[in-house]
Amino acid sequence: MAVLRCRVGNQQGRAQWTKDGFALGFERTIPSFPRYTIMGSEDQGEHNIRIENATLDDDAEYQCQVGPRGLSKLIRADAQLTVLIPPTSVEIVDYVAGSRIMSREGEELLLQCLVRNAKPAAEIVWFKRNVEIKSDRIENITTDAEMPRRFDTRSKLTIRAQPDDNDAEYTCEARHPALIAPKRATVALNIQYPPGPPEIIGYTEGETVRTGQEVKLECISRGGNPLAQIVWYKNEVKIDHTYETTGRESRNVYIFRADASDNNARFRCEASNLLSPNPMKAEITLTVHFAPKQLTVKVRPEKLRPGQTVTITCESDSSNPVSRLAWLRGNGQVIQPAGNSTIPGAYSGIVSKSTLLMEVTPELHGVVITCQATNGIGPQIHDAVTLEVLYKPQFLHPTDYSVDVIEGEPAIVNLTARANPSEMSYKWFRDGTAIKQLKEANAYDRVTVDGPLLNLTVVRRDDKGEYKCEATNSEGARSHIVRLNVQYPASIVQARSTVMVNEGSDAEFECRAAGNPLTLTTVSWRRAGFDMEGRTTQTPGVGVAYLFVKEITRNDTGAFECVANNGIGQESIEQTWLVVKYKPVMDDSPQLMKAAGDEGQLAKLVCRSQGAPNISFGWSREGTPLTPSDKYSFSTRQIDVVTWESTLEVSNVRSRDYGLYDCVARNEMGTNTAKVILSGTSRPDPPLALHVVNVTHDSAHLAWRSGFDGGLFQSYRLRYRQIGNEFYKYADVYPTNMTAFTLGGLALGTEYLFGIMAFNNLGESNYTQDIVKARTSSETPPTGQKPRDLEVRPGDMPKVLIIVITIVGTALLVLNVALIACFVRRRHRKRLAKGPDDDMNADLLLTRGDSPKIIIIAISTAGALLLVLNLALVTCYLIRRRKKKCMEEAMSSEGGSSKSATIEMYAPSSYNETVNGETLSSISEKSESYSQNGSHSDYAPEDASKVAVSTYLIDQADGQVAYGSYRVAASNSTQTGTGHGTLSRPPKSVNFDMGEDNYIDTLRRNAYSQGNEAMYGKSRMVTPISPHSDAYYGVNANSPVNYPPAPHPSFHTTGTNHRYNPLSDSTGNHAAHSPYTPMGTLNIPAANGVYGPSPSSSGRASALPVNLPLPLPMSMQGHGQFSSFNPSEGPSPIMEATAQFSGPSIATVRSLETEGHLV
Repeated sequence: MAVLRCRVGNQQGRAQWTKDGFALGFERTIPSFPRYTIMGSEDQGEHNIRIENATLDDDAEYQCQVGPRGLSKLIRADAQLTVLIPPTSVEIVDYVAGSRIMSREGEELLLQCLVRNAKPAAEIVWFKRNVEIKSDRIENITTDAEMPRRFDTRSKLTIRAQPDDNDAEYTCEARHPALIAPKRATVALNIQYPPGPPEIIGYTEGETVRTGQEVKLECISRGGNPLAQIVWYKNEVKIDHTYETTGRESRNVYIFRADASDNNARFRCEASNLLSPNPMKAEITLTVHFAPKQLTVKVRPEKLRPGQTVTITCESDSSNPVSRLAWLRGNGQVIQPAGNSTIPGAYSGIVSKSTLLMEVTPELHGVVITCQATNGIGPQIHDAVTLEVLYKPQFLHPTDYSVDVIEGEPAIVNLTARANPSEMSYKWFRDGTAIKQLKEANAYDRVTVDGPLLNLTVVRRDDKGEYKCEATNSEGARSHIVRLNVQYPASIVQARSTVMVNEGSDAEFECRAAGNPLTLTTVSWRRAGFDMEGRTTQTPGVGVAYLFVKEITRNDTGAFECVANNGIGQESIEQTWLVVKYKPVMDDSPQLMKAAGDEGQLAKLVCRSQGAPNISFGWSREGTPLTPSDKYSFSTRQIDVVTWESTLEVSNVRSRDYGLYDCVARNEMGTNTAKVILSGTSRPDPPLALHVVNVTHDSAHLAWRSGFDGGLFQSYRLRYRQIGNEFYKYADVYPTNMTAFTLGGLALGTEYLFGIMAFNNLGESNYTQDIVKARTSSETPPTGQKPRDLEVRPGDMPKVLIIVITIVGTALLVLNVALIACFVRRRHRKRLAKGPDDDMNADLLLTRGDSPKIIIIAISTAGALLLVLNLALVTCYLIRRRKKKCMEEAMSSEGGSSKSATIEMYAPSSYNETVNGETLSSISEKSESYSQNGSHSDYAPEDASKVAVSTYLIDQADGQVAYGSYRVAASNSTQTGTGHGTLSRPPKSVNFDMGEDNYIDTLRRNAYSQGNEAMYGKSRMVTPISPHSDAYYGVNANSPVNYPPAPHPSFHTTGTNHRYNPLSDSTGNHAAHSPYTPMGTLNIPAANGVYGPSPSSSGRASALPVNLPLPLPMSMQGHGQFSSFNPSEGPSPIMEATAQFSGPSIATVRSLETEGHLV
C-alpha cells in the first residue's frame, strides 16, 4: 500500500489527481482504478490518494491539481511513486550454499556471487568469517534481467589459499531497499597444510620435581590439515602415542608420578601429518629430587665399659639433593660428628656418610643414639641404636642430699641406685650400725629398711641425722649419704597474757616460738576488726615477732593474737590482752537497772561495770553503806578482762526493802555509781532493738534484746502482718529464753511489719513501737529442694511408715498370689502328664516340689502378716485422726471457731494487756480467718477498737483481776482462815456477741478455771493484804494504788487457798462484797434440789449474785446451768448449779457489757 498526501489551504477550486498526465477525475472514488481511493476531509482541503496492493504498473509520476476559480489560478503539486522489487535469488556460482571447497596451501580460488531480478539493481558485499572484505580483487557487473524492468548483479572474488583460510566461511550478501533483511549465500574452505612445530608445556627445563609428585607433560601441535599425530618418547623409548584433537590443535598428555628413576631422564614428543616431509620434535630433561630410603648405623665395639671410646657410623642411601646427617642423643641433644663425606649414588644421586666418636661413661647406658637424615624432600628418616654400658651402682641424688620429714608422721626415704647389671643388694647404716631389714624386723622396730627404702613408721625429732646406703652388683659397690631433717610444728613459747597501759601511751608486745623450720614469717600478730596497718607496726624476726600499738585509747582494749605457723600441723595461737586503764563505766542496761522480788522471797540486784585495773564494788541505800549480814550478802565475779559484776542478795524481802540502791564501782583510776530499783514482781518491760537479721522466700529471722523481766521468767510473743493488711498474726517464741527467732510461713515477695512483746506470769508488756519492716525474697527455692508437703514432721512419721509398709505389703501380697497360682498350675500340669507308670515316682516328685512350696508358704505368711500389720496401723491412724478431729471440733464449739482454740487466745483486745489463766499456746501457725457460728472474723489491728472475742478470760493492763471462785464445798469440808479479794476497778465496754451454746460453755469453763492452785498451768497472782492501811502496792512497789480495795468478807480456806468464795458466805450479802453490780443470781440447789437461800453450810441451796460480762442468749434469760469445781480435788457429785437470771433485760445486759470476766 502506498499513500500520496495532498493538503490544500484556503481551497477555492476543485481538486483532482493525475497519473503520468492522465486525469483521474474530481470524484473521490475512481471507478476505473478500484485500487485507488481519495482519503481525508474535503472541507479541510485533504486529498490524499491511497493505492492498495501497489504493482509495477503503479510506478509513475503523480500530480495533485486544484482548478481555478474566481481570482484563484490553477495550482498543482508533483509526486514520483517508485515501486521496489527485491531480488529473487542469491547464489555462489558452481557451489551449493553451505558446501566446503577443498584446496591446498598457495592455490588460487575464484568465487562468483549472482543476484537475480531486482529493481533497482542489488548491491553485493563479501564477508570472511562474518567480517566484511574490502579488497581491490572484487569485481561487480550489473545486467538486465530476463524479466522486464529488472536487473541481475554478478560479483567476483579471487583469493590465494592460506592456512588461516582453513574452515573459513566466505559469504555473499545481497542488499536491496525492498528487503527487510539481506539475503546471503555461504561456502567454507578446507585448506590442507602441514602442522606447526610441537610445544611441551607442564615442565620448564631446570625445574625440580619431588619424588611422588604428579607430573603432567603436554605436547601440543597447532595447525595442520589434517591435524598432526603426536608421540611421546622417554630415553628414545616410545611411551605414549595416544593423542586428541580440539579445534585446530593436536594434544598428547602424558601423566605420571615422578620417582628416582626419572631424575635426568630425556622426554621427547614428535608431531606429523600426511603433508609433513619429516616429523617435528620437542625435547626436555627432567630433574627429580628424592630422599634417601634408609639409613644404616653401626657401633664398634659392641660391649661398652666406662673409659672406652665408641665409634658409631651412619650411611644413607642415594638422594638428590645430598642428604644432611645429624646425630641426636636420647633427650634430643644434638651431637657433633667427627667427620662427614659423600659419594655418587644411583639415579645420579649422592650417598652421605657420618662418623661419631664418644667417651663411654655410665650415663651412656641405655642412651639412644639416633642418626637422622634429611634433604628437604619427604619426611626425615632415622636409625637408632641403644648403648649398653656395664657399670657398678650409681646413686642419682647429690652428695649433700637431704630429706625433710615431719614429726609424728610416717616417712619413706628412697635411695634407689642405677647399675648394669641391674641386680643389686642394699645395706643401710646409721652411725656405723646396720639397720634391720624389714623381713628381719619385729613389730617394735620403728626404723627398718627394704632394699633402697628407709622406712620410719613414726618420725621422732631424734631421728634427725645422717644415714648411709650401700649398693653392690657384679661390677662393684658404691655408697651414699642422706641427711634427715625432722620438721615439727611451730609452738609459742613466750607471750605475755596481759599488757596494761595508760590511755594515750604506746604498747609493745613480744611473742616467741619454737619449731622447724623457722622463718621471718613464722610468727605474726593479728586482731579481727582492728586497723593493724594504720595503728600498729610489726617487727618480724626468725621465730619472734614484736608488735607496737600507737596512741592507745579505751576502745582499743581487747585481745591480740600471736600466731605461729610454719606450715607444719596446726597454727599455734596465744592471746595477749591489751588492757587500757580507765575508771569504771557502769552498765545501764534496763534489765540491770531494775530488780524485783515478792515479799518474803529472795531478791537479787545486779551491778555491772567495765574498767581497768581490777574493780571493787560497794552497795549503799539512802547514803548508808550496806554490809554483809543475814539480810544482805554480796558476791563479785569477773566476766571478762575489763568487765566485773557485783550481786546484792536481799533475803526475806519486805515492803520497806523496796526502793533505790546505790552501787559504787571503784579502781585506782576512779569511781562511778549506778542506781538499782528494787520493787515487787511485775509484768516485764518491752524488749529492745527488734531488728530483722535475714529473710528468705518464706521466713524472717528476727533478733532483739531483753528488757526488764519484772523479776520473773519471761517469754516473748511476736506479731506481724502484711503491709496493707490490717490483721495481725502472732507467734510465741520457743525456746522461751531465746532472743532470736525464725518466723516461717511467710508469703513470697511480701513486705511485713513486725512487733514483739514480753510476758510473764503477771502480765504482758506493750508491743514495741519501733517500725520494723522486711520483705521476703521474690525468688522461689531451687527445684531440687524438698517440697513442704514431703517434709517429715514428728506427727507425720507414722503416716509415712504406714504408706511405706502398705506399699510393701501390697507388693508382697501380689507376689504371693502370683506364686501360688504358678504352683497350682504347675502341679495341675504334672498330674495331667503323669501316666499309670508314674505312680511309683509320685513320692519323688512331691519331694522335689517341697522346696518351692515351703518358699511360697513362707512368703505368703510374711505377706499376710505385713498385710495384717498394715490394717492395724491404718486402723490406729484413722482412730487417732478421728479423735484429733473430735477434739478440734470440741474446741471449736467452745471457742466459736472451726479450728484449734489456740488461735482464739490471740484475740487482738488481749494484747498489751494482762493475761489470767491459760491464754496462749507456745506458738501458733494457724493464723488465718476463723469461723464463729457460721460467720468469719479476722483479727483486728492493735489501734482499732478492741473486741474481746476469746472465750478465755483476758484482763487489761491496768489491774490484776483474777477469776471469781465459785466452789461448792463438800458436806464434810471444814474451812478456816481469812483472806481478801482483788482490787476493784470499773468495767470496760466492749462489742461482743456469742451464741447460746458458746455462752454456756464459757460459764462452765470459767467456773472450771477457778481452781485454787493453778489456772491452766499459769500461776495466779493474789494481792496480799497490806500490813499498812495507808497504801496498797500492786505490781510496782513504788506505785501505790490510788483507790482503796473493796471490803472483803471473811471466808474459810483450806491450806493456802486465798480466794473469796461467795458460796461460803453465810450472810448472803454478796453484793456488798462484789466489785461489780450483780446482774442476776446463781441458785445452787440443796441436796434435795430446792433452790433459794439457806443458812445451811452443808448441802445447802444458795443464791449467788452473778455478774454477767456478756449479753445473755435468749435461752438463758430464765435460767442456765454450768459446772464449777476445783481441778485439784476433782469434780464433786453435788457440783451442779442452775443460774437464775432475774436481773435486767437483754438490752440492759448489752449496755453493761464487759470484757468477758466472770467476777
